[in-house]
Amino acid sequence: MRKIVLCLVTLLFLGACAPAMPRDQVAQVLRDNPQLVFDALKRDKAQLVDVLNAAVQERDSQDRLDSIAQGLANPLKPELAAGRPFWGAADAPVTIVEYSDFLCGYCAQGASTMQELLRRRSGQVRLYFKHFPVRPGSLEPAVMFEALAMQDQAVAWKFGELAFANQQALADGSGKGVAALLTSAAAGAKIDQVRLKKDMESPAMRARIEADVAEAKRFGVEGTPTFVVNGVLVRGALSIGEFEELLGLVMPKK
Repeated sequence: MRKIVLCLVTLLFLGACAPAMPRDQVAQVLRDNPQLVFDALKRDKAQLVDVLNAAVQERDSQDRLDSIAQGLANPLKPELAAGRPFWGAADAPVTIVEYSDFLCGYCAQGASTMQELLRRRSGQVRLYFKHFPVRPGSLEPAVMFEALAMQDQAVAWKFGELAFANQQALADGSGKGVAALLTSAAAGAKIDQVRLKKDMESPAMRARIEADVAEAKRFGVEGTPTFVVNGVLVRGALSIGEFEELLGLVMPKK
């Protein structure tokens, strides 16, 4: 840690007096007079904090670029089964697979960002929604989403949107929240309730959710939300600006 601080303080000196003294001379002065380091820390703590923050941001940005480069070189290949609901253009050049949990607050943020991204990048992005339900009570809405999608994908997406917006209602574990959201999402749509119940209780439906979780774990997913963007693994609810930047890197070149 002390070595890092010395390096950062050297940068402070260089930023302040670079025209007057070459880098190697500044380094020698600091080696010969270490007390200068502590004097600088006392005089300008705010600037040191700014330098530290900038260094951390630069490191994180470089780590992300390295991760993207590795992902492009060895892209992940999520299963995109026929009939699985997706949002966006079928022939979009960028495919995003989102592993999410309806009771995760950060997932709600990530879902909102995806909506905005799809609006901004209409025709360029398609989104597949997959499940990583690790919180108590999050399996039932996941199953409901998939069962609804088998009848009407628009209703399923509406249900998902309402689920993220009403997480407290889902978290009570009574099942009443899921039923209420279903009523709202299916308003005006023709949903066969008998078939819906049958599909939700089907072993095949549970197997689909379990396959999502297994695939996510195989890719190294440990938390939600996590995204696979044209094969590149992205962890966390990034900002819309960060996703825009990422698309610029993964978009196929014409």
